[in-house]
Amino acid sequence: MDREEVEAYFDGRASGYAGLDWHAGHARELVELAGLAPGERVLDAAAGTGLVALAAARAVGPAGRVVGADISAGMLREAERLLDGAGLSNVTYVKADATRLDGFGTGSFDAVLCCAGMLYLPAGPALAAWHRVLRPGGLLGFSAMRAGFPLVARLFRECAAESGLALTDPMAEVGGEEQSRRALAAAGFALERTVSGTVRLQHGSAADVWRSHAVSPHYPEVASLGADERAAFEARYVSRAEALLAEPGAFDLPVLYVFARKA
Repeated sequence: MDREEVEAYFDGRASGYAGLDWHAGHARELVELAGLAPGERVLDAAAGTGLVALAAARAVGPAGRVVGADISAGMLREAERLLDGAGLSNVTYVKADATRLDGFGTGSFDAVLCCAGMLYLPAGPALAAWHRVLRPGGLLGFSAMRAGFPLVARLFRECAAESGLALTDPMAEVGGEEQSRRALAAAGFALERTVSGTVRLQHGSAADVWRSHAVSPHYPEVASLGADERAAFEARYVSRAEALLAEPGAFDLPVLYVFARKA
């Protein structure tokens, strides 16, 4: 995905991002499972509005330090707003690409956490950057939705194929135990454990879901369609999505919490 497109996409989503209840619960679960110790130095990579950073700051206490890094200035403004009301003094935010982290030295952190960010990051460069900034034996924890989910995204890719577009599942690299193990090993990590979970997403109408996928930075190929082709794609998708959204559990999202150590 193009860096500038991703930044603009999240700038546009920033104002309502922290208001999605599932994000906050998902972040808390990752931090609780990580088992951070008081005094640790933690990086919240692809921090968004800092939900992991706030939970991690409480876990490591006043002797610890948490840095939230995100590419989106809009997200970081929201993160600072939430921090102002949290009563915490051990969190700082920086604008940085989570797949580079050029401003951080080798071994700067005891733990790196990333909640839901793998959906928007190339696994290889991200894991390599996180490996570098972790101390030897440091903890990496990230959450990833399982490949093939959410169902509305799978349906979008299926409908796109009928329009001649071959769209890739963005979770193909780490959306399962074995995929994660391979990606981690290639970056120099030893997988420690995985924990399965389920997140219930919030959603709007089928038309809303269409719009969210049609402008997603995952699928720039959609822009190559002519007006008539795009209209046919939209009509086909919305019709099928309406039926899908009526099914129980359509927005239950299977997720994986992955924990590894820097070898």
